[in-house]
Amino acid sequence: MKVVFCEPKLTMKKIDNANIFFESCREILDTYVTDKLYISSVFQVDQLLAGNADSNDIFVFFNAEDGKYDQKFLKLIKKYNDIKSRIWAVAMEKNPECRRPPEPVSDKQSFDVSCRNENRNPMKNNMRAIAHIFSRKIVAQTLSPLYRDEVLYFISHRRIDGEHIAAKLADELRHLTRERNVYRDVVNVEVGDDAQKDIDKNLPISDVLIFLQTEEAQNSSYIMKELCYALINDIPILWIQIDNASYSKMEIRPGERPILCYRSQEFDCQERLIEIADEIEEKCFQLIMNSSNQVYSYIEYLNDLNDADKIKLIGDKNSILAYKVEYKEETKDKYDSGIRKHYIQCFGRNPKAADIEKFIEKVKRERTYEVSDKLFLLSNHGYRESEISDTKVTEENFEDYIMNLENVSGVKRQQLNKRIILSGAFPDCDEIYKASLLEAVSVYSREIIKNGYILVFGAHPTFQKLIFDIGRLYAPDIKYSIEMHMDKAYIDGYDVEKLEENCTLVLSDGLQEMRKQMICKKKSELLICLGGKIKEDKAQQGVDIEVELAKKTNVPVALVGTVGGRSSEYAFERIEKNDWLDLNPWEQELNESLFYNVNHRLMVRRLLNKID
Repeated sequence: MKVVFCEPKLTMKKIDNANIFFESCREILDTYVTDKLYISSVFQVDQLLAGNADSNDIFVFFNAEDGKYDQKFLKLIKKYNDIKSRIWAVAMEKNPECRRPPEPVSDKQSFDVSCRNENRNPMKNNMRAIAHIFSRKIVAQTLSPLYRDEVLYFISHRRIDGEHIAAKLADELRHLTRERNVYRDVVNVEVGDDAQKDIDKNLPISDVLIFLQTEEAQNSSYIMKELCYALINDIPILWIQIDNASYSKMEIRPGERPILCYRSQEFDCQERLIEIADEIEEKCFQLIMNSSNQVYSYIEYLNDLNDADKIKLIGDKNSILAYKVEYKEETKDKYDSGIRKHYIQCFGRNPKAADIEKFIEKVKRERTYEVSDKLFLLSNHGYRESEISDTKVTEENFEDYIMNLENVSGVKRQQLNKRIILSGAFPDCDEIYKASLLEAVSVYSREIIKNGYILVFGAHPTFQKLIFDIGRLYAPDIKYSIEMHMDKAYIDGYDVEKLEENCTLVLSDGLQEMRKQMICKKKSELLICLGGKIKEDKAQQGVDIEVELAKKTNVPVALVGTVGGRSSEYAFERIEKNDWLDLNPWEQELNESLFYNVNHRLMVRRLLNKID
């Protein structure tokens, strides 16, 4: 798929504004699109006429102000039209001759720059913002698995001091381009409907969460829930600070500092509001693309498996970021060759229902469906339990898919013979933080086991199955990789033989003895504390007891504060005193990030880098 973009001078006489538009489009295309061609001369037009066009190409040109075109250029338009390429015309002026493209594409709608500029201040340089709207449409076509033009922005705000800002911003973003859907609960929830259910339905399908951080926002548990969900589920967050509002006491921070800062009165000035909407739109696009870019690291790893002859990876020339995967699986059936064939479509963004429908329609039309054993839509967000009407088609996250490929293709995993203790318990708090704790336990366990460490934990019943499932998927040897400690008093409720299939089981006489066995008996690299009960008698708090044992045996302690409970309270006490030296040798910034940052993948990798 190639973007062929003709410069204004090929078709226009007055080119000042058109050149600004063209150069502004190049800013976006040169950053994100690799296969592009800018046409600036008749010589290049002749080359295109002599060469081959492709139905997947996008041909872009500027309409002539007077509707008059060079005959060679008209032949070029006809060439791309005959092959059924996408032809996009840009109308810089509002007179009928300029708005209507020439034959044979006169029935196609032009991108009307003059119309989009009508409600803007003519003294301002709006051309760049309008050009970026157009170029983002091209990116949505050329890199559709990474970006789609029909985005949904979720505005998270506190009504008491942010409603008027949210209302003005939402209206202006919708006005900016008709593809913008903006969700804010006071408007989108129908009278009589359950507001929280509606929020819970729309937040997961949002492309960006726009967080309006007013002074009262940090006191809203609902906003903290929304931030927590977005961070856990890789939804990009645009943090906008209003009126220099304080964020020192925010339970959850979506980053180190706000991305944009405004004064509330700026939203009351229409000219300034237009500029703000443009700035927010640009930042949202950048956040989506930066988040989507993670897809290439997974594709690089699939290429590594291909180079090591573990799999065969074949790119689909007719699709973007789609591949055929073949591998051999050991089988005892003499009639089964063991050759498995997958077809994978990689996404950097969260696949929508429309993406799944389009995917199924495409693979069935091209017979890919028939020749594949399984077909996958892969993303950071995918999970196998999601409901798809076709059982042959599965949503999956990259890490689990790659790990399954490694399992069946015989990839050997390292064993470091180093212990990391994961201490976790549900705090007495809202369910959203319990969900965050489960997510943290899942991510930390996966990274510890996957990187060859021995995961050591107390036999919390809620975490057992989760950790065992992770071990079966990621461990080189599950009994080696998981060491579970249990008080003998609780063993009667378990099938010991089954437990010992999934871990190295260590039994102790009493809870205190169990903690000593877990932390003090063998050398450990790290104690990670997550959650934990807060009790009136602080001497009975499990986190405190385990931290003291770790300190006595010189085991570094990481206090994860984003999941609530005693670990959060303990970390905050340390932040107020700026005192970490007796817990670990790390810099203040890392310790404070563990308190604020809900990106568990990032934080556990930073911790593993420290102990490595």
